[in-house]
Amino acid sequence: MDAEEFLAFLHGTASDPLAGLSLAGAFAAAIIGGFLMNLTPCVLPMVPVNLMIIGKSARRGVLYGLGIALANGTMGLLASLGGMAFGTIQSSGWFNLGIAVLFVLLALALFGRGYLDFSKKKGSMASMRTKMLPDLFAFFMGCVSAVLAGACVAPVLVSVLLLTAKLSAEGVKIALALPFALGLGMALPWPFAGAGMQVLPKPGAWMQYVNRAFGVVVLLFAAWYGRLAYLAFAPAAGNAGSVQSAGIVEATPETFEAVLAGAKRPVLVDCWATWCKNCKAMERKTFKDPAVAGELEKFTVIRLQAEDIEELAKLPGFENVKGLPAFAIIE
Repeated sequence: MDAEEFLAFLHGTASDPLAGLSLAGAFAAAIIGGFLMNLTPCVLPMVPVNLMIIGKSARRGVLYGLGIALANGTMGLLASLGGMAFGTIQSSGWFNLGIAVLFVLLALALFGRGYLDFSKKKGSMASMRTKMLPDLFAFFMGCVSAVLAGACVAPVLVSVLLLTAKLSAEGVKIALALPFALGLGMALPWPFAGAGMQVLPKPGAWMQYVNRAFGVVVLLFAAWYGRLAYLAFAPAAGNAGSVQSAGIVEATPETFEAVLAGAKRPVLVDCWATWCKNCKAMERKTFKDPAVAGELEKFTVIRLQAEDIEELAKLPGFENVKGLPAFAIIE
């Protein structure tokens, strides 16, 4: 949320932009929202990696987009029906370590190391593998991209999930397809990106420099997810429950109720995690706005570090949290 939206939340005047939408309007909003998700902090930096995977292939762009649509739709459907929280998998050290290793392997391939060439093998099966492996990899990476984006696009996803739940409860079962429409919107640019790259110059020696530049970018991603894995395996400790500054207190799900009991009312609970880029964006921009900073002086602010959303959801009143950042006012 920007400063104006956050102030509306603090004053209790925030409105739901999706309220009153028709079914057709809901699907249109989901597709547009999915398309705009490509501009979020978790997705936009992935563009060089996406283009490297798709290459000069509209077909591969379609498969990459299909992976995005399927993964987003499936996650959204599970969240609607089973209460799954977005960002849970991003809090797993093993998941982040696996992504870091995958990006290291991708970088090695870009630097000309570890490349697998199935075309040298004989037989029709080898020929089929040569054609299918890049396509299957594009589909797989589309799924991975959607999962990686989950932590950043949770606000958009949660809005669609609330609308899905509302319409479904009213008997409009086709509304369960809204998360897939969201994924479809996010997937829209990539077939066109693959087709557009066909106008680029033919491969040559210049590609080595492009590959190395992309390799550096991918290594930076590997370092980022390696850091997240480290933080997950060795989470910060020792500051929970201590006063960070006047009116601001740190807590974890384990210490929250004790911290809340000793806090002066009203209380603003700011739920965040080290892997949540939107949390850091709000910390840098929204909370530094003079109007927001002045309004926050009226509250005791509890910064609730929720690396595992499932643990957060066990706290009374936080059962329906689907992603971060999340905020609650306790009077």
